[in-house]
Amino acid sequence: MMQGLLTYEALAEHYGVSRRTMYQRVWKGEAPTPVLGPSGRVRGWQPEEVARYDSANQRTRAEYLYGSDK
Repeated sequence: MMQGLLTYEALAEHYGVSRRTMYQRVWKGEAPTPVLGPSGRVRGWQPEEVARYDSANQRTRAEYLYGSDK
């Protein structure tokens, strides 16, 4: 693992989900953009990218529960 990158485990803990759920979110594109190795495998996540993703994807409780059109 490259220095300073977050692992699947760290990212799952950050979002309060299981590692399996985090794998699924990454596969669906519902997670921060990962750093890929030469073979295309996920190497990890830059903390700055996770922070950027979090700030761009904030929702209020009402939006989360009832959708953004309410």
